[in-house]
Amino acid sequence: MNRTLSASFLLLLLCTCGRAPDDAVPETSEEIQQALKDRRTELRTLTKEVEDLELKLAEIDPTFAPNATLVAYETVAPSSFTNFAEVQATVRASETAMATPEIPGRILRMNFEEGDAIRKGQLVATLDVEGTETQRAELETAASLAKTVYERQAKLWEQNIGSEIQYLQAQNNYERIQQQIKAIDVQANKRNVYAPLTGTVESVMLRTGEAALPGAPILSIISTNDLDIIADAPEDLLTKVKLRQQVHVRIPALGLEFDAPISRIGRTVDRANRTFEVEIDVPRQYMAQLKANLLAEVEVQDFEAADLIVVSQDQIQQDVDGQRYVFTAEEDEEGELVARKTYVQTGPSYNNQAVIESGLKSGDRIITTGGRGLTDGQPIALSQSPLQPTTTNG
Repeated sequence: MNRTLSASFLLLLLCTCGRAPDDAVPETSEEIQQALKDRRTELRTLTKEVEDLELKLAEIDPTFAPNATLVAYETVAPSSFTNFAEVQATVRASETAMATPEIPGRILRMNFEEGDAIRKGQLVATLDVEGTETQRAELETAASLAKTVYERQAKLWEQNIGSEIQYLQAQNNYERIQQQIKAIDVQANKRNVYAPLTGTVESVMLRTGEAALPGAPILSIISTNDLDIIADAPEDLLTKVKLRQQVHVRIPALGLEFDAPISRIGRTVDRANRTFEVEIDVPRQYMAQLKANLLAEVEVQDFEAADLIVVSQDQIQQDVDGQRYVFTAEEDEEGELVARKTYVQTGPSYNNQAVIESGLKSGDRIITTGGRGLTDGQPIALSQSPLQPTTTNG
């Protein structure tokens, strides 16, 4: 006669039946946490009781002995392991610039919008220089009068009439006004604002009709011909990253992945989030696909070691109280092959592989197939083609 109820079903039944109908339902966080703690303790106790009862029943009536479960195993052997830290990053233009006017004025015409391609030297905007033109007209009138006074004073001086001071004052006044006109002309030539960089218009700060001030940007440009990946790495990676080190980059929005070298490591740590900048060169063949400000993920190697016990995370199970374990194949006192519940401490994990810090040793036979649903001490039979140990790189 085979067992018709699994241990897990029996435990659930016992737990359900063991609760008094008038038990208060926990509502607060503290009550729920305490209830979980109590139930886990009860479950561990019931699990042990069920296992003891099953063994005792099998001794009294052999027909209740569990059938041997067919499993596959892998012999534990030391292997190498490499772990990577994932760092959030952003695609950025390596060069940016602002188009700024040199004189104040109202924008008469803005020639670009956000996202437009732009070349260095192209006319970005034209400013209204009406005030400058008015000043020039006034200076031209003053210059005409100053010229007449200067010429007449010069003729009188040639005839030895008048003083030298009068002549020099007339000459100086005329020349001064001429210089002011030249300065006004220089200012008027600055009415046009030109692009300082070839790239793409990132943002337009001022529109047609708005007032611009000297040195205040009216448009920003980013260079799309040279992009970088900028990652904010936590300070505990300071000793892990090196110049020209290859890292793996993912662009989730594009489904794009590539390897690229680190080109710059920041020399300061941000006080607020304790990170430092890591700059990664983008290979030329991916430039056309990327856009500035795209989010990226960077994998940086932060651990590498040999002679470690490494197993697949699929083989690691967890108790209700959080303890982790695997099933190994061992012989009992009678020489029969049984499954043993072996508790383990895990370390770094990557790519579905985990380092076992304690609990397993080289030569142990870890059950790789058929481990789900086993109980401690359950008879097992090994498959004819057990998996062989392999070297694992995370």
